[in-house]
Amino acid sequence: MFRYMTGVASIDVVIDDEYERLIFVVNKGDLGRAIGRGGRKLEIMRKIVGRDLGYAVEVVEYDNDLKSFIRNLLSPARVSEIEFVGEGEGKVAYVKVPEEDLGIAIGKDGRRIRRARLLVRRWFQLGNVKIGSS
Repeated sequence: MFRYMTGVASIDVVIDDEYERLIFVVNKGDLGRAIGRGGRKLEIMRKIVGRDLGYAVEVVEYDNDLKSFIRNLLSPARVSEIEFVGEGEGKVAYVKVPEEDLGIAIGKDGRRIRRARLLVRRWFQLGNVKIGSS
């Protein structure tokens, strides 16, 4: 359905029942085509999915580089620094953003930070993502 509506293949889809949303992950460079000019494609998809499933739709751009992927997941917040502590499943990313972007990075009711945690755990087996101000 995503490919048919946007013309872009998703490489992953995460169903987040807690926040009632579908998170589509697209390849690097495909985000603009997936969203469409002025967000038209995404808006149409949101209406259909919202009507049929009652879920919101989000699209994020994948990156093989973990730091870049975290930046994409927290966008539009401006990430100033990312530091990793620990090893394996216990590894934690400490992300610093300007104080005025802290709310943006966390998102309404923690939606954006939860999305980041879900996807970095799924794609990079990272234990956690924590945000602080720089």
